[in-house]
Parts: sequence; C-alpha cells; structure tokens
Amino acid sequence: MADSHNPYQDFSACHPKLREAVSEVVANWEPDSAPATVVFGHIGRALVQLESDLDDATLDEVSRLVERSLSRSGPESDAVATGLLEAICARSVDAPAAVARVVSHLGPDARAYIRAWDAFTETTTPGIT
Repeated sequence: MADSHNPYQDFSACHPKLREAVSEVVANWEPDSAPATVVFGHIGRALVQLESDLDDATLDEVSRLVERSLSRSGPESDAVATGLLEAICARSVDAPAAVARVVSHLGPDARAYIRAWDAFTETTTPGIT
C-alpha cells in the first residue's frame, strides 16, 4: 500500500514504463517533492501515451488502484481524480482510441467521475458508456 509521502508508488510499480514516467516527473521537481496531483497527471498522460505497450492486466491493476484511491476521501483521492483521470480525459482529442481503451478498463467510481467531468466540461470522453 502506498504511503502518504509517495501515494503513487503502487501505480508506478504496475509497469516499468510507468515507473520511468513517475521517476522523470519526480526528478524534475527535485530537491522539492512533486505535488501528488502533478505526478498523477503525469501517470494519466503516460497511460494514454503508452497504451499500446500496456497489457490488459496492467490496465486492470491501474484500475484497481484508481478505485481503491477513489473509495477514500482525502488528498490521494483528489489527486487521482483531478490529476490522473482528468489527464486521461484531456487526451481525448489527440488519442481517442488509446483513451477509449484505457477508460474501458476503469471501474465504476472512475467512470462516474469521468461522466461528471464530461458534464462539467460539456465533452464526451471516448470509452465512457
């Protein structure tokens, strides 16, 4: 389970390329700690960018971690929603097929958040049904 100083460690452990993406953004912030929302945003963008390199099991594990985070209240839940999920949605225009595949693996809480985000932004994220 992730600790409060590194709430994204479980996400980065899902795949070596996600670990690289997290390491890159964390290194860019050194010697300061990268804000969790920024790191989770980077993870969301990486999921879409790397989608063709990620197998279904990896996307399912990310989804499980997203659902676990969203089921809690607090900073990690907020960072996953406003960082990771909104970053995925933001890539809808540039990479709709990749977004649709990533979103198709997300669980009910993540999908509910994306539906609410779509209503707020008056958009439709590919893969949301």
